[in-house]
Amino acid sequence: MITYGTPGNNDPITWIGRVPVYATTIIVALYVACMIGVAVALASGAEGFLLRFTFDTESVLRHGEVWRCVTYAFVNTPNPWFIIALVMLYIFGRDVEQFLGRKGFVRLYLGFLLLGPSLLLAASLVTGQVLNLSHSWANFAVFLAFASLYPNALLIFQIPAKFFAWIFLGLSVLQLMAGRQWPELLVLLSTAALAFYAMRHGAALNFNFMSHLRPISHRTRRPRLRVVKDPEAEPVDPHRIIDPLLDKISRDGMASLTRREREQLERARAVLLEQERR
Repeated sequence: MITYGTPGNNDPITWIGRVPVYATTIIVALYVACMIGVAVALASGAEGFLLRFTFDTESVLRHGEVWRCVTYAFVNTPNPWFIIALVMLYIFGRDVEQFLGRKGFVRLYLGFLLLGPSLLLAASLVTGQVLNLSHSWANFAVFLAFASLYPNALLIFQIPAKFFAWIFLGLSVLQLMAGRQWPELLVLLSTAALAFYAMRHGAALNFNFMSHLRPISHRTRRPRLRVVKDPEAEPVDPHRIIDPLLDKISRDGMASLTRREREQLERARAVLLEQERR
């Protein structure tokens, strides 16, 4: 059963049963649908049709086929690495979307998609060479954004996210260097830099693009001030906080937690660790 509502910028767009549907979910579904379409096109011998959606600077600059600047990311054949990238986008993209809000996340993701073609078009105008971009680094950049936002989040084998980010980034750089894929390397490094910079410093800038990346609570024009009790001074019952949050996670997933609930969960965890040390 699909339930519709009036979503806020941080709320799910809709629900399918108990599964929340975010912008990340729709992007993943679009990738899967396009992957199936690519497989059918290749099976029917329509390789020439697919070439109209890949990216090369000559087609954009000389023939005005600007749609290639976006569609290139969705021309993917079924392979295990692409499936892993989609899984990473689905898992970590929801956390980034929860932090940025849906509009900020969509803007950032479009930035990831368009950055590579923009750089190669500029390089082609300067050098006169025809440059190609075989695939998008946007999904990997979403994971880098998550690792920048939650660097100490424990992933597989209890390894922090920041270590996975640097390892995957380093391996990708070495692979592109070994293959002398310099345009791809430029796009990878630039996209990674955008991911880290947007999450670390973007909210402090006054530019319109980056200012929209702040969480909604940071964009109120006239903040209402009130006196509240210091939460650190009050005793915390960790079990009273953790139990309902764990129920919510088991029911709706980690991405369903609000920013305040994540802070409460982290405080309760710190209290439990302190109690164990005693």
